[in-house]
Amino acid sequence: MISLVTTCMNRESHLRHSLPEWLKLEALDEIVIVDWSTREPLWDLIELDPRVRVIRAEGEPRWVLSYAYNLGIARARGDIILKCDSDCIPSAAVARLEPMNGHFFAGDWQTGNLVGKTCVNGQCVFSRAQWLQVNGYSELVRRYGYDDTDFYARLVAAGHERREVAPAELAFVEHSDADRILNQTRAAVDNTVEAFLNRQLHYHEAINIFITGLCPWGPWYRRAEYTTLEHCERREVVRRAIEDEIPLAGSLQQLARTHAIRTITARLCKIPPQIFSRMDETACLVALARLMVSKNNLQPALANSRL
Repeated sequence: MISLVTTCMNRESHLRHSLPEWLKLEALDEIVIVDWSTREPLWDLIELDPRVRVIRAEGEPRWVLSYAYNLGIARARGDIILKCDSDCIPSAAVARLEPMNGHFFAGDWQTGNLVGKTCVNGQCVFSRAQWLQVNGYSELVRRYGYDDTDFYARLVAAGHERREVAPAELAFVEHSDADRILNQTRAAVDNTVEAFLNRQLHYHEAINIFITGLCPWGPWYRRAEYTTLEHCERREVVRRAIEDEIPLAGSLQQLARTHAIRTITARLCKIPPQIFSRMDETACLVALARLMVSKNNLQPALANSRL
């Protein structure tokens, strides 16, 4: 049995474009949609096809991919999982891939980047047994980026070969980078350095890389637990036990933030290595503020107002 698992929080326009295409894939036995507290529940999608199931997580304040996909995969009935973002349209060939003990399939951002499809990296096919072996996605990854790469690395470390899904087999609904983090952070439309950082996808990714490096995910962690509020054949409402969330120490978060700030500064500011090596977090923030001024003709006082 093959289950396509997808998730959505307030990006239902993408889902409503993709779902009719998924329904054309005869190899799929079910389509599991995790509605992560979308403003308007997605119950009407159940009426489109008897293969569609909707699981709604109530009370979620922001988007966290690892929680949402672990929930959907745990509730899926298939032995084979096609993990598909709501903006992705896989070909019939992808839906027929069969991961066996020893290999799985995933897109590769490096190959995809050559043809303008960096997001192929998030599309993959694996078995339920493989997912269980590594305890699913790391629920310590709570920002944008690196969640899939970390998952694949742990599958490889567990002895499974990664085989590539060709970019030509995946199409995508066009949208901006801002849409990718729209539901993960507070609105970041002002001209402060903090808002600037939160608009950088690589800033969030760098934080995730740092945390997973120090706190590798595995069977020794307990995945989030959910209380079932409503359940029928193809419709379910659950609530996550947020109070039992695995805590991330404040000191760890600060170290991850400092690492991410330095990563972004090195990426965006042309600072000689011998100078950059001596810069602390404050110096990096000043450099980023100056970059904002030079690019946007901002007043320095405004750019530095929340340093």
